[in-house]
Amino acid sequence: MASPRFASNPRLKSAAGNGRPLVRGTNDIAVHLLQMALLDLGFKLPRSTGGVRSPDGIFGAETEAAIKEFQDDQDLDPDGRVGRETMAAFDSSFPSHTHRVRLHFRSLALTDVPFDRLLDNAVAVYSQYGINVEFGSGESLLLTPEQQDKFARIDQTCDWDLDSGEFEELQSLGSRAPNTDVLVYFVVTFLEANLLGCGGHAKDRPACTLAQRCNGFDPAHEVGHVLLGPSFSPVHSDDTRNLMFKFSTPNKDIRVLTDSQITQMRKSPVCRKV
Repeated sequence: MASPRFASNPRLKSAAGNGRPLVRGTNDIAVHLLQMALLDLGFKLPRSTGGVRSPDGIFGAETEAAIKEFQDDQDLDPDGRVGRETMAAFDSSFPSHTHRVRLHFRSLALTDVPFDRLLDNAVAVYSQYGINVEFGSGESLLLTPEQQDKFARIDQTCDWDLDSGEFEELQSLGSRAPNTDVLVYFVVTFLEANLLGCGGHAKDRPACTLAQRCNGFDPAHEVGHVLLGPSFSPVHSDDTRNLMFKFSTPNKDIRVLTDSQITQMRKSPVCRKV
């Protein structure tokens, strides 16, 4: 498969390669991604988008009916099964990314999780929804001893608007980035022991900050806060599979987003059409 929306999912790759098709009764992330694709193609899934995972990832009667309609539009046998030919049609319907987010990394500390994995995880999550996460630049901040002492621990409370204090000073360090891109800072730790990241930033300077012991999907999560902005509700999800789940976990399974989250993210000035 060529489409970035499906390439990271082994179940969809298998179906595209003449493996076991997805059929009614299937319940997993692969179905969720197909439902999101159907929504982007204009198909309605009112029942399936009412669940906590929104879409719910359940291949029920509503999803089957939408698949049949898609197959009919593609001059395929409308059997409601997602196998090789149907996956090929989905693949060709989303040949490339539709949006991009460019990240610039500024580091005061080496992360416990290898940086390449943190970046790859962010790329994988957002690619599922046609958003290309691009590496813009990387820079180790060479601080003076005084600055190292000051920023070794961020004592300021994380908030949405950070126009003053340690966060604002920190996010002024290093090479600047366009205000259409996102700066990602890695620090040693925060005063709040359980805090691993903060998506707050100064006005017109999109940025987020993470502790060196952050988990694998935490940078993608904090970038998600930047994309969603302060007005989006709920701020966090109760769904453990959602990228915006309210607690950081070391779980390595790829995260998902809801249709409402994706709709809001695509409106962000730092999520630009390509």
